[in-house]
Amino acid sequence: MPEPPSPPTLAAADRLEAPPRNGPLPPDARMRDVLEEYRARVSILKKGYAQERYRIEQLGRSLLGDLEVRSVTSVDIATYRDRRLQEVNAKTGKTISAATVRLEMSLLSAIFDVARIEWGVAGDNPVAKVRKPKTPPGRDRRLTAREERLILRYCNEYRNAELLSIVIVALETAMRQGEILGLRWEHINTRSRIAHLPETKNGSKRDVPLSVKARDAITRMGVKASGRGVLLKCCALARHDRLPVQ
Repeated sequence: MPEPPSPPTLAAADRLEAPPRNGPLPPDARMRDVLEEYRARVSILKKGYAQERYRIEQLGRSLLGDLEVRSVTSVDIATYRDRRLQEVNAKTGKTISAATVRLEMSLLSAIFDVARIEWGVAGDNPVAKVRKPKTPPGRDRRLTAREERLILRYCNEYRNAELLSIVIVALETAMRQGEILGLRWEHINTRSRIAHLPETKNGSKRDVPLSVKARDAITRMGVKASGRGVLLKCCALARHDRLPVQ
């Protein structure tokens, strides 16, 4: 039976709905226009497009959005940084982390470089003159046995039957979400217990050893006789499903 067609990716949908403009940006372009141009021409080609699009939308809603690109100063960037660090995340109830603001500032710096070098609408890069928030210490906390049991119990009762297998593979292999959702049967060797990742976040390929639990979680979904096709039929749904925050 032929595989059903995969749903269009976010980038593919955006190419149809919001293609890049025809012609160059005007000399007095505003930051919101430059942000959108960068999204449509540069970000859309990246693997992390969804996350970068979200950051661009955040920057466009900020105090920077209505400013002319050539008028943006290091003071404006520092003001954005300080205000952003004081904002509260509506979902978590916590202030925006320094790591998040660093990522936004790095993106903003890249946008200014492209706008200056390739599009000729920026005089310099004011982000380069501004201190980024200090990098927070790395996290070393691990799930307790009780927490793991609660998560697995919840997944077992969840409406998406494959969520349990996704979480077990994540716990057993430490693979990234995108790597798990991108697994294909032709890259799984259940006999040697190896999952081959032809393309990872850093652009290289690698083999991931599978524990017995991880292999069983994958085969529980039913190995296809042809060996081909997307491993997780629920990929489109799984990308949007999130465990509720208690």
